[in-house]
Amino acid sequence: MNLYTYCKSCKSNINIKSSASTRPDLQMEKGEEFNVNCQNCGHVEKKYVNDIKAESSKIVMFIGLVIAILATIILWISFRGIALAVLVIPILFWQQQMSATKSFNSYMIRRK
Repeated sequence: MNLYTYCKSCKSNINIKSSASTRPDLQMEKGEEFNVNCQNCGHVEKKYVNDIKAESSKIVMFIGLVIAILATIILWISFRGIALAVLVIPILFWQQQMSATKSFNSYMIRRK
């Protein structure tokens, strides 16, 4: 899951480096408000935790697809029937990413 926000001056995406999977985790890690620096225009601005959005990580889904293809090839050689069931792996990776993104974006922190 990738976290990002928008720069008010140049309207470009600003990626947030964090391993937080929920807004409360992000709040505990960075605080309720924190400064972000736009890599495009250099503008520094204060962002509230609710201004941060999440999107699915394409890398994680790609890794799931590669694992599924490799497992399918290996299992196809050995056990032809089970190999088709392994194609479910990318669907599980995609579902987990979408669920994490939806839960992050739907939960908001109350402003004080």
